[in-house]
Amino acid sequence: MFEMRRTLLLLALLFAASAAFAQPMSLALDATDVARGVLHAHETIPVTAGAMTLLYPKWIPGEHGPTGPIAGLVNVQITANGQRIAWRRDPIEMFAFNIDVPPGVGAIDVTLDSLLPSGGSFSAGRTATAVLAVISWNTAVLFPQGLSADDIMVAPSLRIPAGFKYATALPLDHVSGDTLAFKEAALSTVIDSPVQLGVHQTIVHLHDADGRPHEIDMVADSDTALELPKDFDATYDRLVEQAGLLFGGRHYRDYHWLLTLSDNVAHFGLEHHESSDDRVGESSLESASGRRNIAGLLAHEYVHSWNGKYRRPAGLLSPDYMKPMQGELLWVYEGLTEYWSFVLPPRFGAWTPEQAREHIAMTAGDLESEGGRTWRPLADTAVEAQVLYEAGGDWWATRRGTDFYSESFFVWLDADTLIRQLSGDKKSLDDFTRSFYGTLTGPMVKPYTFDDLVAAMNAVQPYDWRTFFNTHLNSVDPHLSMTGLERAGWKLVFDDKAPKRDEEARMRERGTLNFRSGIGLMLAESGAVRDVTPGSAAMRAGISPGFRIISVNGRKFSADAIREGLRGSTTSTQPIEIIAENGDFVGVYHVDYHGGLRYPHLVRDETKKDVLSVIMMPLKK
Repeated sequence: MFEMRRTLLLLALLFAASAAFAQPMSLALDATDVARGVLHAHETIPVTAGAMTLLYPKWIPGEHGPTGPIAGLVNVQITANGQRIAWRRDPIEMFAFNIDVPPGVGAIDVTLDSLLPSGGSFSAGRTATAVLAVISWNTAVLFPQGLSADDIMVAPSLRIPAGFKYATALPLDHVSGDTLAFKEAALSTVIDSPVQLGVHQTIVHLHDADGRPHEIDMVADSDTALELPKDFDATYDRLVEQAGLLFGGRHYRDYHWLLTLSDNVAHFGLEHHESSDDRVGESSLESASGRRNIAGLLAHEYVHSWNGKYRRPAGLLSPDYMKPMQGELLWVYEGLTEYWSFVLPPRFGAWTPEQAREHIAMTAGDLESEGGRTWRPLADTAVEAQVLYEAGGDWWATRRGTDFYSESFFVWLDADTLIRQLSGDKKSLDDFTRSFYGTLTGPMVKPYTFDDLVAAMNAVQPYDWRTFFNTHLNSVDPHLSMTGLERAGWKLVFDDKAPKRDEEARMRERGTLNFRSGIGLMLAESGAVRDVTPGSAAMRAGISPGFRIISVNGRKFSADAIREGLRGSTTSTQPIEIIAENGDFVGVYHVDYHGGLRYPHLVRDETKKDVLSVIMMPLKK
């Protein structure tokens, strides 16, 4: 009887919520205070009398965790007919606010402020400067419990600061003064459509494909940062073309890359169905390495429009932003996307094949130095993604981080080369991608399971794909599987030849000195120890993440000093002497290492066909 009453109560609440949402709720954001780090919101929400709960988005699509920045939610006021309604935060679910709606009330007004974060990741990262901002709607909205975000219609608007321009995939209805009024849309669509604002803006219009416009919308902290190389638009025209040939269909009305160039915001890429929020350093367009980084980022987030937004693992669905996500298929969602973000840049001409191979080699070299792979299988890095995203970089090699990105490249390379081999080069991973993701539709979400994936792979090329993937995902091995790379005609080797000059510059731009493959140290240019390879000479000597190196062999620490010490180690019988501080304490560490500088590279295996170069060749119309 109790269960029956509970079911009837839930049905009544759902009916009441559905009845209330015969009219859209309004969501008006005021961004005129973003330079000060404050976003103001006013909502009018249709309601029926009685108890109800308002929710703040918790599990954010693309962020794969309960990352909604609720710590910045302040000044929450709820009224009806001018009278205040008291709210009570749920004592268990901190993202829920319980209220009692008085009789005769058909709508409530909610005002709140969102304090834009100064640290954190994704939409909880720093998002604005005095001259630009990216507005994520999920940071400043409350909505009724009991309905999917697909079923809550919203009339959104945004007031922007004087002198700011804007870009978004959200269709505009009209402009009134400094306020943008957008067309009514489902709450899920609004939250999936950030708005980019900036004083300094450039829009690159690319060619229409399948009748759908594409553009790269750029804002920066200065006009100088927006100066484009002469072939920029032609390069990204080719990205649109090559992605279309790869996937064979599109499922967005138009597509916007919202590219922000600033040293004063969080740097990341976050996928959306019809746009992506892409953030890089202010000077990124000025250097060859910066432009290649942009190419990889924009390719990755663009692929997500198919792999992640249109086709999404069923466990990553959270219709009300409160249902916990399950990340066990992130090796597909992020891993297959990473595969194509390595392959598409050479296909559309942003990387040379040699640069792509160096990128693969550096990735493989880092993965080979991870001692954590002896205890944690790849599958577990996906399951624990929501924890690993926030774990930081220290002890990465011991812990393993979000390896479902980088290591999955080698899983999918193995799959691609195997399909080619088994089919006599008549089929490839391109065929699977086209069949699994390539329907020509409007925006929609089509979930899938591991069984669906295995069936789709078998439809392209019969094989025991279930065992194939499970072996990759659940093996515990100190070494990265090189099967796909070797089948592709290449081998990973280490020598003392540094990467190309521009690759070295790319590492230095990130403030990183990477010696993980040799002595076992990942350093900041300040000498701070970011990570230590398990079992390496540095770890055996007692050096750990959190230390800061002061000197190397009697010389004050610098990038040149550590390199000189490593070079000299090959002819010296003495250990390298490192003086380092550990908090308030200073110690001398004798590192018994004689391997010199070790950099990863790919070299050809001339006994096999060069399949990797074939994979990277542009597709033909």
